[in-house]
Amino acid sequence: MRQLKYRYNPTTCRYEAVPFQPKKIVGALFIFLSLSGLLFVALLFLHSLLFTTQTEQALLAENVVLKTHRITLKSELTNLKESLRTLEKTETKVHDKLAKDLPSPTLLSSLEFKPKKKPHDEFEYLLSSTRNQSEKLLQKTRDINAHLGYQLAITDNDLKLLFSMPTLHPIDNTELTKLASGFGERVHPFHKAKYFHKGVDFVAPRGTPVYASASGKVTEVMLSNLQMGMGNVIEIDHGQGYKTRYAHLTDVKVKPGQVVQKGAEIGTVGMTGGAVSPHLHYEVLKNSRHVDPADYLLEGLSSTEYAALRLLAKQKNQALD
Repeated sequence: MRQLKYRYNPTTCRYEAVPFQPKKIVGALFIFLSLSGLLFVALLFLHSLLFTTQTEQALLAENVVLKTHRITLKSELTNLKESLRTLEKTETKVHDKLAKDLPSPTLLSSLEFKPKKKPHDEFEYLLSSTRNQSEKLLQKTRDINAHLGYQLAITDNDLKLLFSMPTLHPIDNTELTKLASGFGERVHPFHKAKYFHKGVDFVAPRGTPVYASASGKVTEVMLSNLQMGMGNVIEIDHGQGYKTRYAHLTDVKVKPGQVVQKGAEIGTVGMTGGAVSPHLHYEVLKNSRHVDPADYLLEGLSSTEYAALRLLAKQKNQALD
């Protein structure tokens, strides 16, 4: 049974029982529960600061790795965007040279990336813009490739011209170090005056095989014992106006009128004629005019290797014959 509380009433000069008040009890209970909840939350917060579970430790370590990877990936995306811009410039040059009649405004507009709203996260924006730019560039490349596939056609005459070009190195020049003197104005090895060198000189030991740089018919074989001139020479007609000459040979392994295939051994390197050292003097003629052989020595070389070969051919040094 609930114990009654009494309160003195000065009006009646009597102690009267205090009536039951539910609001006060509910208010007190609410205050108690609120203080208990705050205390519980404070204890949880303090526990999270002072103690970490194994799962939390693993998540924290993973978060550190992700932050580091994010920085690296952001840097790679920036570099990728620069590469895409460079590729776009190169592609534009190719387009101007090979596909001028392609409707470029449509294609160029397809490269533009204009997001409706820039995301709050800079990393997400960079990722999204790079993805869109690469997709647009790939699509443009497909369009141009398809266009070139329809527009460019190789005829039989084109094939004959390609097969006639002397693109193979006449000796094994894998290291690109055997080209000693190039085409054009050079210093004569004997009188030291400048003169026009009509071919290129490949340095190689005596007996090194010499190969036909393209398929063709041997039109001339000249043998000479004189200590001057070009010594033993082979001339091959490849058709389409192309001829090649191979001079200062020791052995000659073909005869006039013989048909030779590209890469066939036709002789060996020597020192006949007016050569100052064993080497192959190699000439290319187009419509009876001497042209720079380095313009044709493309086969088997990458773009970097061919650039190195061109640098060697341009050196204004002394010729060997």
